[in-house]
Amino acid sequence: MDVRITNRQSIIQIVKAASSDIIGTLGGDTFSFALGLMLLHATHSAISFGLGSIIYPLVGLLLVLPVGNLVDRRRHKPLLLMSRGVVVVSFGVYALVAPHVSNVMALAVIILTIIACADKVTITTYTASVHELVNDEHVKTLATIEQAATAGIQLISPVLAAALYSWIGFEGIVRVELVVEMTTWLIALSMRFHPLAADDEATGETAKSPWEQFKVGLDFIRTHFTLQAVVYMGIFLNFLLASIDVGLPYALVQTRHLGNDRLSWVLSAFAGGVLLGNVALTALPRFKNVLLVVLRLSMGLGGIIAVFGICFIAPLQGMTLIGWLIGLSLISGVMLAFVNTPMSVYMQMTVPTKLLGRVGSTFSTLMQLALPLGTAAYGLFFQKFPAGPVYLITGIVIIGYIGVNFILVHRHDAAEQIKRG
Repeated sequence: MDVRITNRQSIIQIVKAASSDIIGTLGGDTFSFALGLMLLHATHSAISFGLGSIIYPLVGLLLVLPVGNLVDRRRHKPLLLMSRGVVVVSFGVYALVAPHVSNVMALAVIILTIIACADKVTITTYTASVHELVNDEHVKTLATIEQAATAGIQLISPVLAAALYSWIGFEGIVRVELVVEMTTWLIALSMRFHPLAADDEATGETAKSPWEQFKVGLDFIRTHFTLQAVVYMGIFLNFLLASIDVGLPYALVQTRHLGNDRLSWVLSAFAGGVLLGNVALTALPRFKNVLLVVLRLSMGLGGIIAVFGICFIAPLQGMTLIGWLIGLSLISGVMLAFVNTPMSVYMQMTVPTKLLGRVGSTFSTLMQLALPLGTAAYGLFFQKFPAGPVYLITGIVIIGYIGVNFILVHRHDAAEQIKRG
């Protein structure tokens, strides 16, 4: 822990970080939802809402090595300001160009690619900077408050996006997002970082090639069973959970013709569940066995996705179907909060600070690696098959996969006990 960071300073940084998350998430989610609606109505493609799910992981994969090394070897505040500045400029250019471009899908791909590159630097830098912003006693507080703040905004952003889309249109939302990004840049400028002492000479990393430097982070994940197991599960589950991002908008708006507003209610319920889960986590101690918690909750998520399928197969119509989907989305959000936040805290408290950039970049990239394939696959599935069978089969596959992982974890624990004698 950096002893220069007092509890008072930590609290101030938490307030600034939460404010930045609230403003940034509100603008970003509103823009993403509005972009998805615009593309869905313009192209009638199921992949419209999953475009970001394809671009972000691909960009993350391409940048995982250079960004991880860059963040671990450069001062974090200038990197953060630079990456957020790129986003501000990008939205400014997009606001000027968008009204004059006829190929909306191509322009969306370009802007999302640029923003994804900048966000990769921002997220990795922020992950590696936690110990420069708060002391160890406030790491869990920062993680839970940020997750809760983000979820609270996600609760209202779909409804807000649908309302703004009808009121000021997509071009108006782009201009609002430009102001939002400028505000978050100013908040980042006001944050005080406490850089830790550089120890490259002590570790001999200055003499290593970029790949050798990055491989240190890979080796750390490989030699820690919990991190490695969660990454493997994340790749598989993220492929299957793409069915939510792609399937719900297509099934409700295009197939059932229930409208943008009702879709926003379902997505807001999901965010509300994440908010409730994180509020509950603030009063709970850290989990002793993170991996078992992830397994049990992932099993529950598989069951809920199967029930999604049953709801679409059953003769449910209108508000009855929406009511069931809202309830299931709420429960799913709570479960995801109990998975994501403990894993974030576990990584911050387990990984050495000098490796957080590389490990964090690798961890987030691998966790998202399957999203492009999942989005493309489920985009095709939902256009070719009814939503009910697709969700039901997906849920059953998740339950079976997690069951196999339970067996592997128990075998590992038994082997560890034998080694300890």
